[in-house]
Amino acid sequence: MMDQVVFRSAAARLMARCDALACCTDTPGSITRTFLSSAMRDAHRLVASWMEDAGLAVHTDSAGNIRGRRTRAGAPAFVIGSHLDTVPNAGRYDGILGVLAGIEATELLRDTALPFGLEVVGFSEEEGVRFECPYLGSMAMTGCFDPALLD
Repeated sequence: MMDQVVFRSAAARLMARCDALACCTDTPGSITRTFLSSAMRDAHRLVASWMEDAGLAVHTDSAGNIRGRRTRAGAPAFVIGSHLDTVPNAGRYDGILGVLAGIEATELLRDTALPFGLEVVGFSEEEGVRFECPYLGSMAMTGCFDPALLD
């Protein structure tokens, strides 16, 4: 059983990571991360390193979603996450908190045998700012992406 010190440490790390991601912005002085921008690439680099530190195998899929996974042979995966892109002048925790909380949960469960795998996803273009069509990353991951959207 984990004690309060472990949870407080995890909470402090989570908040520090939120602060670090807030620095990944297209617009200095506010938080704006547009899909495929240099700020988004910086965010992906940070998130990938944190996923790896938590023991996850990391890759970016063809839709630009960053995915970290701990597999269990023959078992489905429990998926947690949110988006890393933002609207212009976004809130500090919008989207990223779901991704970072997933990484923290995975870290806390690192030595726990689970009957399923774990996957943490940072979805791409969920806000629809760059291409004026939201949920592109989650649509692609769930098999609902319509190639006509590329037109």
